[in-house]
Amino acid sequence: MSALRIIAKTLLALILIALAAAVLVLLFLFLYPSVGQVPDKTEPDSGSDHWADGQFRNENDARTMTGDSAPGSNRKIPKTTLPAEAPSFLTEAQENDLTFTWIGHSSFLLQMGNRNILVDPILSMRSSPVGFAGPKRFSELPVTAEGLPDIDVLFLSHDHYDHLDYRTILALKDRVASFVVPLGVDTILTGWGVDAERVHPLDWWESVELDGVTFTLTPSQHFTGRNPLKGNRTLWGGVYLDNGIHRVYYTGDGGYYDVFRTVREKLGAPELMIAECGQYDAAWAKVHMFPEQTVQAGIDAEAGWLIPVHWGSFCICNHAWDDSIRRVTAAAEEKGLPIATPRIGQTVNFTDIASYSEHWWEQYE
Repeated sequence: MSALRIIAKTLLALILIALAAAVLVLLFLFLYPSVGQVPDKTEPDSGSDHWADGQFRNENDARTMTGDSAPGSNRKIPKTTLPAEAPSFLTEAQENDLTFTWIGHSSFLLQMGNRNILVDPILSMRSSPVGFAGPKRFSELPVTAEGLPDIDVLFLSHDHYDHLDYRTILALKDRVASFVVPLGVDTILTGWGVDAERVHPLDWWESVELDGVTFTLTPSQHFTGRNPLKGNRTLWGGVYLDNGIHRVYYTGDGGYYDVFRTVREKLGAPELMIAECGQYDAAWAKVHMFPEQTVQAGIDAEAGWLIPVHWGSFCICNHAWDDSIRRVTAAAEEKGLPIATPRIGQTVNFTDIASYSEHWWEQYE
């Protein structure tokens, strides 16, 4: 056999292998259930004014990638697993109660009056469409799905894997009374078997009242996409909660811009602001806040208290695992913004929030 014929056969084999791999990837992206189905490119029924050319747009039309990534730290993951405390959920909540329990990353449970409100829950060991690969949790999980109380409302800020987890939704969906989500995320949930009548999709600044709590979807400067071939087919955002007694604002993921002042002007200064802090980089500076920007966002919103989240459980960045919490607490002290830093799993009673200021992360490398 001539050398040319051997080379031709080798190239053909490589091409066939590449085609087979491409087919498998496409089958995974379009058929694997945890990826989820999203709306097609037709305009949403809501007629959203920030939907154009088959995708949602940011208010400032900010680009996702803006430059070169920072060098990777050699401390992106702590040397030992971060411990978690056992939550002390309220079993007989009163009308005036407000508690916050951090489950890790951006997952938390609010007990607002006698309502249990779960936000961006990921109870899996990986932030990934599969259980054997992807960012692995480096902190203990303080609670399982079975250990949570029945959920009155589950809010999802957007469809990224570190905020919307297929296995968690399957485990919880029959114990959730209502879901509040940005436009398009309802399609993912109903595809996973959630009854459509329990899902309330919202556009930015739209509200829904459920059992005495008003949920308003607030804008953020971010992006979405579980399937890279179907980016920005679903909306993203934060949520402002008001039950007439307490006002809580969760920013969701997003870069810094003037939205935080607008939230205050439209909805009022929140008593408690739960803000993204972590997984930032110069390469995506427009769609994630740096810690000092998180503090400025709290000042813009005139928040009574700030709790930083989006750190402490998964590494999807280049900075050290504790860089965000060290910088945000230093900036908050410098600017005079009250900040609470509970441990993972710790239940914070808002009447005693000032006592949750321990720099507990300093004892871990």
